[in-house]
Amino acid sequence: MKKLFFLIAIIFCNAQSSFCAIRVSPAYLELDANTTSKDYLTSSFSVSGGKDESVRFKVYPEFFEFDTKGRYVPLGDKGQPNSLMGKVKFYPSEFTCTNGVSQKVRLTVTGLKSLPDGESRLVLFLEDVDTKEVALKKANGKYGGKIIVKTRVGVPIYVDRGNYVKKASFDSANFKKLDDIYACEFKVSSLGNSKVRYSGFGYISQGDKLIMKFEVPGSSVEGGKFVERIQQLDFPKNILQENQEYNVKFVLTYKDEKQREKVMKKELTFIPEKLEKSKI
Repeated sequence: MKKLFFLIAIIFCNAQSSFCAIRVSPAYLELDANTTSKDYLTSSFSVSGGKDESVRFKVYPEFFEFDTKGRYVPLGDKGQPNSLMGKVKFYPSEFTCTNGVSQKVRLTVTGLKSLPDGESRLVLFLEDVDTKEVALKKANGKYGGKIIVKTRVGVPIYVDRGNYVKKASFDSANFKKLDDIYACEFKVSSLGNSKVRYSGFGYISQGDKLIMKFEVPGSSVEGGKFVERIQQLDFPKNILQENQEYNVKFVLTYKDEKQREKVMKKELTFIPEKLEKSKI
């Protein structure tokens, strides 16, 4: 019996990044309702496909949150006070991108005065109308069914209003040993009612000798009642020696509600051979 599978690939792109030649810029919108006396705000983003392809998109909204690992969680439209569902009007709602020519999607956020203090949000999905079939083969080379793939790209939209606060806390950082890598897992929390977006660098050293400088990819933590984000960075085992002691220093930065840069630091010391009992 041939099996049929259905897969939706959800992509939250970084600015100017691409997936299957789909490009979205900017990758997210952050709007401040306090900058206008009107009851609405306008904005836009651009979408394009590959130079030699034609992609038909439909656009639709969803309310959402990210879990502690940064994974998308749909919440459904249940009249949540911080949801922008029903408040974002966008045009066009369906369009075709051909030969790499970009299409601008314009949007208006209405009813600003009815929003609560802090952050409100939704995501606009751009989903390809045409599905793609990928054939599956068994180990013996025979046909084993197919996967139907539908791709959608998410553009998160955030609106801050009223008395909003962006405040982060660098709570913890720990190293652990996996099968063939070392991993450092750290936790950043949002203590305010609006999202914080952080990035930075880490430094592994031994005494006065710098072993490795690494980038901490930018990530964000939603605003709310103490929301946390756990992020993991992986390192090859050959950069460290089992019986030696190492120091790791993190320097992360974010901007508060007044666009002032804030710095968060965290240091830890570890010996690789003792990492099996580490608790994260």
